[in-house]
Amino acid sequence: MMSMVERKNTEKSRSLSDSQASMLSVAEGESVISIRNFNLWYGDFQALKNISLEIPKNKATAFIGPSGCGKSTLLRTFNRMCDFAPTVRTEGTIEVAGRDIFATEPNELRVMVGMVFQHPNPFPMSIRDNILYGPRRMRKISKAEGDEIVERCLRDAGLWDEAKDKLDQNGLGISGGQQQRLCIARALAVEPQVLLMDEPTSALDPISTSLIEELMVELARDRTVVVVTHNMQQATRVADKTAFFYLGELIEEGPTRQLFSQPREERTKDYLTGRFS
Repeated sequence: MMSMVERKNTEKSRSLSDSQASMLSVAEGESVISIRNFNLWYGDFQALKNISLEIPKNKATAFIGPSGCGKSTLLRTFNRMCDFAPTVRTEGTIEVAGRDIFATEPNELRVMVGMVFQHPNPFPMSIRDNILYGPRRMRKISKAEGDEIVERCLRDAGLWDEAKDKLDQNGLGISGGQQQRLCIARALAVEPQVLLMDEPTSALDPISTSLIEELMVELARDRTVVVVTHNMQQATRVADKTAFFYLGELIEEGPTRQLFSQPREERTKDYLTGRFS
């Protein structure tokens, strides 16, 4: 039997259109990444300017904007990839699941926050060993547990049926689209709370792109996905929330349907209508 609160919530949901319900779920949902007054410099160049943003839990969030706007810089900061730049300097706070990322040991953070890059980068080893690379660095893995991890991650990445009979084949010997899904499976093997994807389909053919987009939507059902994309149509297909960046500033953010159909800022309108790119 439903409680009064549950009944009211059910009635409320039924009274909303699909788009309104989607906007409500994004607006009211729990955040897994919180960015507050964040600034980042490379030497004297300020790449990010006073960014404040909430990334909702178990949703897909897209970062859009022209090249050089700071969207990839922010994405890579979430798992401390920015640390590799010798002149980087930051101010402000970023928290993942309530933990200050700059007070968290980087390798520990990268277990919580996985990363998939623009170009597929499988390791020069078997498909099986690619997936088990992370778990084996964390603890001793039995063969039975390893088999379970490999199958689960390949299934989650939509690659099991294509790879189950060639798990000992070198990961570099499969197609580009399959390699990207292998990289996603490898990232999932350490069970991250957040999966970052930096232009994950830009180097892929249309069929592989469609498969990755379907996968992003599926993964965001029980994980947080943050994707950087130049493809605005892709953002509308996969993202619950979208943030638009320009010249290092966060110009506008909100539920994807709302941002694309009713942008509040003139610069957002100009970008979406192709007046600059």
